[in-house]
Amino acid sequence: MRTMKSITLTLALTLFQFVSQAQNFALPSDYKLETPADYDKYEDKFIECINWLEITPINEEKKLRNQANLFLMTWLTGSPKVKVLIKSEIVTFMDNPDLLLIFLGSWARYSIESDDFENPIKGSTAGIHSVIEFYKKNKKVMPKNKAIEKYIKMQNKGTLEDHISKNA
Repeated sequence: MRTMKSITLTLALTLFQFVSQAQNFALPSDYKLETPADYDKYEDKFIECINWLEITPINEEKKLRNQANLFLMTWLTGSPKVKVLIKSEIVTFMDNPDLLLIFLGSWARYSIESDDFENPIKGSTAGIHSVIEFYKKNKKVMPKNKAIEKYIKMQNKGTLEDHISKNA
């Protein structure tokens, strides 16, 4: 019984943290990304950005979502450290910009948090898992995506990581 209370409390605190992050997210104003030090300076804000994009429903706060997407892409395309590899065998949902940005941002977040900038298997895996969770949370307001549905089936069967390893 005591363990159940601990689990419930932990889940409640985690949910509170996510809600707090969603309400408190703000993009940096007048950011400049010109030198490697600029990118380092905004790493924490980049992680906040991808976290916010993942947890905020796709049909809410559209203006802020567009601004967050722009910040994410600007930071990601110029970052001297983070390199994301897009392989068509894995990123089978390039026709959906929202899913693509979640993939890119999640790979980059994995790289930053783990200090692992050279592992396409782990980067792809982090990206795909985030895309699956994002898709599931927004399924009612997004068009059906057969590629992600296929990944969900692989995840349920336990074959997703093998698929990514073979194709990364």
